[in-house]
Amino acid sequence: MDSIQALFHIDFPYVFLSVFLILTGIKTILSLLEWMTEKLGFETKWMRRKKEERRLLKQTADNLLSLQHQQKIDRKISTEYDEMIEKDLSQLSHTVNGIVVTLEEMQRKSNETELKRLKDSLVQYYNQYKTIGEWSKLEKDAFWDLFDDYESRGGDGYIHGIVEPVMRELKETNTL
Repeated sequence: MDSIQALFHIDFPYVFLSVFLILTGIKTILSLLEWMTEKLGFETKWMRRKKEERRLLKQTADNLLSLQHQQKIDRKISTEYDEMIEKDLSQLSHTVNGIVVTLEEMQRKSNETELKRLKDSLVQYYNQYKTIGEWSKLEKDAFWDLFDDYESRGGDGYIHGIVEPVMRELKETNTL
């Protein structure tokens, strides 16, 4: 029981202050020993480890700086390539649009030429069979195939007004 009562009479702030001072003193002594060993050229395991950590930290920082620099260069190059690709795509788009216009014009002219050829063929059939008044099934089928093609290409006018009515009135013969 006396030991418990003695425990209550201990000056705890004094004990904590003493422990703090002792720890501070030990740290100061260790720092002084480290400084002395460094000045004398001795190297401890702890010092080697600390130097290695410092070296690795510096190397990592240097590598990060190098990567940042390379990233800036890569970003600049990437932007330049993007601009070149955009320019090339614009030129390609312009070229393709020109080709489309040319092809549409060629198609229109080809259609007009074919329409004129079909009209000429239909007029030849008309001139050949209007006076005869009859034609064979084969000739009739050939004419109406040409006529359907003529209509599908947008043909109208003279052929519809004059040729078609006359050709519908022709009689079909049994001959080829």
